[in-house]
Amino acid sequence: MLKLFLQHLCCTHCSSKFEEALNAPDPKEGLKRLIDPKLGDDYPIDAILKMTHLANACTQEDPKLRPTMRSVVVALMTLSSTSEFWDMNALYENPGLVNLMSGR
Repeated sequence: MLKLFLQHLCCTHCSSKFEEALNAPDPKEGLKRLIDPKLGDDYPIDAILKMTHLANACTQEDPKLRPTMRSVVVALMTLSSTSEFWDMNALYENPGLVNLMSGR
């Protein structure tokens, strides 16, 4: 029971941090404060902002307000195909992802 409570608390805390970032005057700057500093500036902040908006939509408390799975898949495919930073080779180097994509 304690483990579930702590997981919920962690998720709620993380969720509130992302909501704060999205509601900041400059959401990109808000998100940059949440990203591991070891990455430096080596990440596509525009893609992260879009992904954060998508994640926020998927975690609405009212299920009726959440996007359909079809919409989520289309959004992720669009995001991945338009990101100049998308590295397909890295995807194929991960056997788990290859199996997932091929339906295994």
